[in-house]
Amino acid sequence: MGGESQRLRIEVLGPLRAWRDGGPLALGPVRRQTVLAALLLRDGAVVSHEQLLDGVWGADPPASGTKVLASHVNPLRRTLDRAGTRHTESVIRSGKGWYRFVLDDVRLDLADLAELGDRGLRTKASGDLGGAAEQLTEALALFQGEPLAQLSGPFAAAERERLSERRRTLRLARLSCLVDLGRYGDALDDLAPLPEADPYDESVLALRMRALYGCERQAEALHAYEDMRRRLADELGVDPGEELRRIHEAVLRQDDAALLGATERQVVTVQPPARRHLVNQLPGDTGQLVGREDELSVLTAPGPDDAVSVVAVDGPAGVGKTALVVRAAHRIRDRYPDGCLFVDLHAHSRERGRPAPESVLRRLLRALGADGSEVPDDLDDLMTAWRTVTSPLRLLLVLDDAAGTRQIRPLLPAGPGSRVIVTGRQRLAGLDADRRATLETLGPGEAASLLRQIVGRERTDREPEATRDLVRLCAGLPLALRIVGSRLQTRPAWTLAYLVERMADDEGRLGELSTGDRSVEAAFRLSYDQLPPEQRRGFRTLGLAPTVEFDVRRGVVLRLAGGRGVAGRGRRGTGGRRRPRGGVRRGGPRLLDRRGPDGPLRRPWPPARVPGGPRDRAAVRRRRGGPAHGARPAQLPRLHAHPPGALPRRLPSSADRAGPEP
Repeated sequence: MGGESQRLRIEVLGPLRAWRDGGPLALGPVRRQTVLAALLLRDGAVVSHEQLLDGVWGADPPASGTKVLASHVNPLRRTLDRAGTRHTESVIRSGKGWYRFVLDDVRLDLADLAELGDRGLRTKASGDLGGAAEQLTEALALFQGEPLAQLSGPFAAAERERLSERRRTLRLARLSCLVDLGRYGDALDDLAPLPEADPYDESVLALRMRALYGCERQAEALHAYEDMRRRLADELGVDPGEELRRIHEAVLRQDDAALLGATERQVVTVQPPARRHLVNQLPGDTGQLVGREDELSVLTAPGPDDAVSVVAVDGPAGVGKTALVVRAAHRIRDRYPDGCLFVDLHAHSRERGRPAPESVLRRLLRALGADGSEVPDDLDDLMTAWRTVTSPLRLLLVLDDAAGTRQIRPLLPAGPGSRVIVTGRQRLAGLDADRRATLETLGPGEAASLLRQIVGRERTDREPEATRDLVRLCAGLPLALRIVGSRLQTRPAWTLAYLVERMADDEGRLGELSTGDRSVEAAFRLSYDQLPPEQRRGFRTLGLAPTVEFDVRRGVVLRLAGGRGVAGRGRRGTGGRRRPRGGVRRGGPRLLDRRGPDGPLRRPWPPARVPGGPRDRAAVRRRRGGPAHGARPAQLPRLHAHPPGALPRRLPSSADRAGPEP
């Protein structure tokens, strides 16, 4: 193992990442990483300049031609090679018109996948289903998300499709083992997300129908078949294939032999596993976290050795909570010798519903080595089993995107010295946390640094004013900055100033902050949809207001804004005032339609008179005989008659404000 840690290790089954001597290496902008992938995944073969240009840039090669390749290859050599390595001994060799990546001293996760995956498939073919399921689980654990995530170009797209198909093959083989072993609950848990990737995949549905039948849910199996039959007929004009029809007929006949084989289900009390493989489920650290040092120190500070430590992180959508906790978890993972677990609780997801505590606990128990056939179904029994298994262990558990305390409590481990890191858009006030961290948007300098990392220093330094404008238009929100950076990466002909011009219009800005499956508008809307009707109306009301500042001491503003769930408390202004974030201040009218499901929206104040706005404060000063400018928040009328934080039955009308002074 000591010699292994000295090798160069590169991972492609997720974000492209590299380590040397155990330390992470900065691979540079996405385009440079795409060049690396196009060289790395050729099995050591020679790649011509033309092949490289076609694979990375496709039909839109750079005007400088092959000269641009050196601007990427030379920095990669400096990063990947040891200091003092001669040009002829670099991992990236070159000659007249070609490059070649030498794999002799490189450990590639793709090679591990080939070895483990092939071994698991051979074991399955031999009839050892239990051993095959374990080996295939180990192979699939190498995937850290979408292969070659965020890399552009034809070559990366083709490799991503190939690796995704390999992942699908191994998944189906493992699920087949679970069903044949009678582990129907485990199979259904793992099958749940697969139809989203390909709603026409009949192989997935066949396994799901068998698992549903094994759980004595025959009606659900038949309904699932009927849904697929209609979908295929309506959208593709075809009927289900022969294998799926055979499974359907077997379910109708209740043919146990055809669907389940000779499997017998057993219910056994879960015991702590005698031998466990060290588990690390942490997502990859993308290396694009800027700032946040104070928050990282909170998350990585040592906890008590005699109790479970809980750290809570809150902040609005897109502020970078997951990136922060993943970075912190990687920094401290060595303190937790019994494993690092990660669970996405999907509090804000349209595609994936919130998983039930029972489903999460079953996955956690399996991750720690419990035999799936021994895992109970009842929530109380699962909680007891979870506490029993974790009581002697020192674990790190990350619970991402939690909806509330009730979702978290059943999942807390029992082992002293363990740590739980929880993220949520709302402050989890009911959670007994040792430490808390609240994330705000990035300051101008940090935001510019993040954009520079994504786009590349050459482009941002060439257009410093446009860089500052983009940072301002993104309001320091990391999600918005990443989307902007991704759009610029994939459109090398665009200047930063051109994108600034496209984003200049307030109404259309949110449309520009979208790429692929990422969207600022979608992120905010998921929070908005979970607000009570009163707060949804209030949020839309703030979107109509012409002012950009509100007095936080007016309870009506904070209550109507919906707390922190949609856009947080906003940036601090002067005199105890707050500026709503970009989603409210600029995009509210587009993000949240003025006629919501809870009724039409009407302005509760004249357009020029917003409670706490500049014109409102000036009018108060004039009526009192003072100067029109510089009014202090304490001098605002009428609303201060309500206790702090109280919500009046209605917002004050213009007639209220024109009445006699109190």
